[in-house]
Amino acid sequence: MAEKLPAKLIKITTKPGVYYFYDKNGKILYIGKAKNLKNRVNSYFRKSADLAPDKKILIQKIKKINYTVVSNETEALLLESTLIKKHQPPYNIILKDDKYWQYIKVNLAEPFPRITTVRKIDRNKNSQTGRPIKYFGPYTSGLAVRQTMWLIKKIFPLRNCNRKLVKLPDGKVCLQYHLGLCLGPCEKLISQNDYLKLVKLTVDFLNGRMEKIIRGLTNKMKQAATEHEFEKAKIYRDQIQALEKLKIKQKVVAPNHSNQDYFNLYRTKDEAVVTLFQIRDGKLLNQSNFFLKRSALFSDQEIIEQTANQYYTQTTDLPREIIVPNKIKTIKKVLVPQKGKKKNLLDLVKTNAQEYYQLQLASWEKKATVADKKLIALKTILRLDTLPLRIEGYDISNLGGQQAVGSMVVMTNGKLDKSQYRRFKIKTINQANDPAMIGEIIKRRLKNNWTPPDLILVDGGKPQLTAALSAIKNQKIKIISLAKKQEEIYLPGQKLPLKLVKFSPALQLLQQLRDEAHRFAINYHRRLKRRANQDD
Repeated sequence: MAEKLPAKLIKITTKPGVYYFYDKNGKILYIGKAKNLKNRVNSYFRKSADLAPDKKILIQKIKKINYTVVSNETEALLLESTLIKKHQPPYNIILKDDKYWQYIKVNLAEPFPRITTVRKIDRNKNSQTGRPIKYFGPYTSGLAVRQTMWLIKKIFPLRNCNRKLVKLPDGKVCLQYHLGLCLGPCEKLISQNDYLKLVKLTVDFLNGRMEKIIRGLTNKMKQAATEHEFEKAKIYRDQIQALEKLKIKQKVVAPNHSNQDYFNLYRTKDEAVVTLFQIRDGKLLNQSNFFLKRSALFSDQEIIEQTANQYYTQTTDLPREIIVPNKIKTIKKVLVPQKGKKKNLLDLVKTNAQEYYQLQLASWEKKATVADKKLIALKTILRLDTLPLRIEGYDISNLGGQQAVGSMVVMTNGKLDKSQYRRFKIKTINQANDPAMIGEIIKRRLKNNWTPPDLILVDGGKPQLTAALSAIKNQKIKIISLAKKQEEIYLPGQKLPLKLVKFSPALQLLQQLRDEAHRFAINYHRRLKRRANQDD
């Protein structure tokens, strides 16, 4: 039976917006959007609500509900996407590593535009020239971006320097010109008009309009040959040949030159992969794969919908049609084919999603095997009762006691788990005393109701270990320290440190954790130091 709706939300607004579910500790469990907030929130608490088992658990955990009203559905979608990235709620679908996606940027606002890669779209930047700044992507594969940029450089030799080029000439031509990778606009070796034409061809290339580009270049090559400009004709010929080779590699999937996006998924009990085929000008231009955790809460339709919603808030390249296996209410131009070529291609997308999942699974299993060997070796050497599945590493960073900070980094199942990292400002120690600071941050850590560690690693020697042991008092937590110079491991109750061989898997794991704790601490220390210097 669904839970009863909290009394204060009986009069919730019917306007569009974003809603938040909180647990008893005030942490956000789930963020959602709605065209009608009242109807959407009420739907979770109706007796007739057909909820998945995991979603019923979510409803039982809800102790508080809040919401933000917006003007329309589009604003709700954008706000939801932003807040999900910020808060990372445990019951939302989150596109893995979307912060590492890349875009290809064509800065038409410059007198002689460049083609660059960026991590984020700057939607607020205005062009003083009246020409727009175009973005292509996002690209979920770094390899795809590098290959595309390499092709652009080879076929369309646009500049990549940082010169303003408002006034010409602006310095001598650089090595890129002599290598044939730039046409030398800085020395007026190409007019602005001709340069912008080349930029337009590049934009057409990124839009997948291969046939149009080849036709235009062919006409220019013939005209140049007629006018006996054979060097120029040779350049056009080389560009055409490069494009023809690329065209052969591209798979034609729609002979009607259509622009479409196909979404489909493959799922297991707890995970899913959503694959996107981008069809531009009838050709498969790009394939993106999104690995999703926490998918057990959602139906196939909800997974596709949330993935597509998050994706389209981060791209400016919208197709004419979006082909999906189930109807999506929040996105327009959606088709759900039941048979024919579109259905066959949609099935092919699902096959690719399954193939991607299997490849990832094989990679994870290989990594897990390596990690397991290291954990087993560590368990044996330290004579632990169980495998140390959660290991916490601690370090201190300060300069003469000033801006002193501590770090806690975590390994889960032998792999760094950045979601569990924590930082500490030292509060009780006013002078350079690393052991005392270690004692403080471990004491403070143990006051929090975080997952208990199987092993604690402290960066340092015997003094640091002694301070850490004093902080835990009588708690049964295994603590060791690792000293940098000789890579010696200090154990409680042993006078002499343990020295492992250089290539010991256990030592390598401890070194990785120790070095990560050091990196995390020193980065935090530097940040605080910069802030202090700015305030002076």
